[in-house]
Amino acid sequence: MPDSSQISPHQLYFLNYLQRKKTVTPSEIADQFGITLGAVTGFVDRLYKLGLINRTRSEEDRRLVLVELTAEGQKRLEEFYLHRKERHAEIIKRVSEGEIQELNQALGKFAGVLNELTKRE
Repeated sequence: MPDSSQISPHQLYFLNYLQRKKTVTPSEIADQFGITLGAVTGFVDRLYKLGLINRTRSEEDRRLVLVELTAEGQKRLEEFYLHRKERHAEIIKRVSEGEIQELNQALGKFAGVLNELTKRE
């Protein structure tokens, strides 16, 4: 099984989506991500082979394929978020309180300008 560092950002984003939605159809995936059903099939196949998702048939409509996160997929997501949290903590240790405040002010200004420009469009 791959560790979470071997999972692409797109795959992590998709696994996070599945975690929130629980069970989805390929059509829902295509609509959500703006991709073709063919692309969904390839994407789902790769994650299935990695043991990160399951594909099952709907009990109500056997034509429907349902996609859901496996325990292994959930584990990989948790590992990723733990690793990210640890990295953020390490970054925070290396930055002073004053630098954090300066960054927050700069980001606030940036967000304000971006919001202003968006309203003009």
